[in-house]
Amino acid sequence: MARSKFSFILQVVAALVLSAIPILHYPFAWFETLFHELSHGLSAVLTGGSIESIALNYNGSGLCTTIGGNRFLILVSGYTGSACWGFLVYISVTYTKAHSVKIVAALLAILAAFVGILWVRDIVTLSILLVIIIVFFVAYRYGSHQLTRSFIEFTGIYVVMNAIRSPLYLIDGRDIGDGSALSELTYIPEIFWVTIWALIGISILMLLYQRSIKSV
Repeated sequence: MARSKFSFILQVVAALVLSAIPILHYPFAWFETLFHELSHGLSAVLTGGSIESIALNYNGSGLCTTIGGNRFLILVSGYTGSACWGFLVYISVTYTKAHSVKIVAALLAILAAFVGILWVRDIVTLSILLVIIIVFFVAYRYGSHQLTRSFIEFTGIYVVMNAIRSPLYLIDGRDIGDGSALSELTYIPEIFWVTIWALIGISILMLLYQRSIKSV
């Protein structure tokens, strides 16, 4: 139990350190952005709309263009969805047998390829997805079972933590982003939505902490 607790805390600290390192953190930040934009798109599809395109930028920003669907749920789902995806990525290997861990890495690479084929229309996004695909293919093909498990767990933690941190950047005095759009739609201040998203991310991180201890 103590070892699992230490491992989780170490991964959290490593995620914090990596997030402050230029360039090196980009693949993990891109992965969180992919989940963020994909969550917008899936919400559109589930509420009767469709995905027009998904675009990712080198600086970690992104855009999902949708047609139809419930605008409120589409806007809410970005940060909420990325935190939930991070949770799923983490537990997908926490409770997986050693010989199946690499399959998870392959599935994550396939997911990125699937998004690229269906909804990407620009070379920048394609290049970002290619990096993500290569990273997880290498983990699938060349990493040991334990190393691949640790890498995917770390990816899940990083995604959740980025889902906590990213909404805070919306408090910049500019009327752009999901929080501003929700404020215009609901007449509820942007800070309310930022707080909700941060609390969701923190709650999921704490849940992962509890589950990591129980998994031993």
